[in-house]
Amino acid sequence: MAESISSFWGPVTSTKECCEINYAYSSYIAEFFNTISNIPTILLALIGLINALRQRFEKRFSVLHVSNMTLAIGSMLYHATLQHV
Repeated sequence: MAESISSFWGPVTSTKECCEINYAYSSYIAEFFNTISNIPTILLALIGLINALRQRFEKRFSVLHVSNMTLAIGSMLYHATLQHV
């Protein structure tokens, strides 16, 4: 079970297993490919935010891109640490 695994971030407190062997590629990243797969989402949200600010779109478009970026960063942190806080 996930509770018996200990890592750099402390004991795993997540109750979900996400189809990947934990800490197989790095002792710092629990689910390597799930963590890395969030990078394109962060980059696309950043590009969208820059374009929305540059073209002076309504504020809601900037909020949309910031919220997508926040969600991807949160997902990245969760899959990297498997900490449920």
